[in-house]
Amino acid sequence: MNNSNFLKALRLEKNTVPPIWFMRQAGRYLPEYQKIRRGYKNFLDMCKEPRTCAELALQPIERFDLDASILFSDILTIPDAFDLGLAFHEGEGPKFSNPISNPQDIAKLQSFEMEKLSYVYKAVEETKRILPSNLPLIGFCGSPWTLAAYSIEGGGSKDFAKTKQFLFQHPKAVKDYLEIITDACFQYLKQQVLCGVNALQIFDSWADLLSPEDLETYSLEYTRKLTRRLKEDAVTSNTPIILFEKAPQKAISDILFKDLSCISLHWSESIAKVSEDIKGQFAIQGNLNPSFLLESDEVIQVEVQKISNVMRDFPGFIFNLGHGITPDIKPEKVQVMIDAVRT
Repeated sequence: MNNSNFLKALRLEKNTVPPIWFMRQAGRYLPEYQKIRRGYKNFLDMCKEPRTCAELALQPIERFDLDASILFSDILTIPDAFDLGLAFHEGEGPKFSNPISNPQDIAKLQSFEMEKLSYVYKAVEETKRILPSNLPLIGFCGSPWTLAAYSIEGGGSKDFAKTKQFLFQHPKAVKDYLEIITDACFQYLKQQVLCGVNALQIFDSWADLLSPEDLETYSLEYTRKLTRRLKEDAVTSNTPIILFEKAPQKAISDILFKDLSCISLHWSESIAKVSEDIKGQFAIQGNLNPSFLLESDEVIQVEVQKISNVMRDFPGFIFNLGHGITPDIKPEKVQVMIDAVRT
């Protein structure tokens, strides 16, 4: 396992060919995924079946021979464990029937019951059982800020107006909630490591909602608290941590901190600039714009080559997309990208 190209990259060791995996690599763009999905009334039911999750995590590995697998789950499992009434509606995405609407909702929250997410830990164990023994498994959670934004808004949104208004009116309550979620994230990720994951990724999917000052106050401060606890704990201290910040209004070099092994870059970031700033300090994962996978084979090959040329001598490079793969992408185009990386 220690010789896996993915884990070597996280240790800043040079690979002849960069390891590759991509966000949302198991999902709706795959016909084999769609076949299984049709057997479930809704997405959340599927996420709560450990054997199905393991099977879905294995699908892109079998099809593409990738260098890492990621747990098949959802970032909203923690808010769901707080009984906020999570449901996934076809064509609409996640919705909470019982979102955080006032400070009293936060004050009366029950303490986090880790056992409510036992289906996730069983999914880790099932996935490890069927994955090739030399293939690392990535566990994950949403960042405390991202989970708070979803919980307050009541689901996804274009502008998160309710969340921004709540933040303006009740900053103390938001911080109280962020503390609660940070503790839950720590317990959740620790249990994933105990069950067998080899690396952790934190998704700050709504970093772009915040001004530079608010990004520090409401997001990065709590992400740092989370990673500090992970590094101080005997179980998780040696587990590499990857952070994905979606288009933050702050330079990546000003965001990074010592507990991280790797930064996963959104496609809007300049990988050339970031790699120049942090070479020898952190690994980099990224950052092809997924929309290029809708283009011709030649365009895909050219765009992959641009990134490969920039990162050729960078110790600790993992090829990935700069966001999750979208349902409208054909698997054949994904193979074109992978072949371009490896040749």
